[in-house]
Amino acid sequence: MKIAILGGTFDPPHLGHLILADTVITNCNYDSVIFIPAKIPPHKNISGEASNQDRLNMLKLSIEHDERFLLDEYELNNDKISYTINTLNYLYKNYKNDIEGKIGLIIGADLIKDFHKWREAEKISEIADIIVVNREDNDNLYKENINKYNIKVIMAPRIDISSSIIRKRIKEEKGFRYFVVKKVYDYIIEKKLYL
Repeated sequence: MKIAILGGTFDPPHLGHLILADTVITNCNYDSVIFIPAKIPPHKNISGEASNQDRLNMLKLSIEHDERFLLDEYELNNDKISYTINTLNYLYKNYKNDIEGKIGLIIGADLIKDFHKWREAEKISEIADIIVVNREDNDNLYKENINKYNIKVIMAPRIDISSSIIRKRIKEEKGFRYFVVKKVYDYIIEKKLYL
């Protein structure tokens, strides 16, 4: 099975995450994308407005109807910083009978610039196929890192949905219903998250 992974805070998970995973599966011929929620991300802060369990529950609700989307709680169960190299090593060890070829590592275009600062960036590029989904109107990529780390860039339509925008809209009592799947919307309302 050809597997790609998508890590993140998923605070909350939204349709953009699902579109991203679907785009990679479709364009790069992967069988599955494993979503890996971070507990202590090195490059981003978690809002602290939803618990780890809430973020996990919302992610489960987001992907439950697509058998191509899987979930692994490795980083949530680890009290150390969620370094990608550690997660990849874990996946190769624990999924060794299921993985065909290299794992695909999906990262945002905004992370290319500082990819050389990631822990063991060169090792990551050796053991994983790094995939960046770029918006059609964004030519602002860092070609040096793309070439150095053999990063594959695939194009996708521009979709301006982010977890931070959703959290802001909730605080401002603006609509966010169609930024997330229905069950996640209901969960956020019921739990009064991000108010």
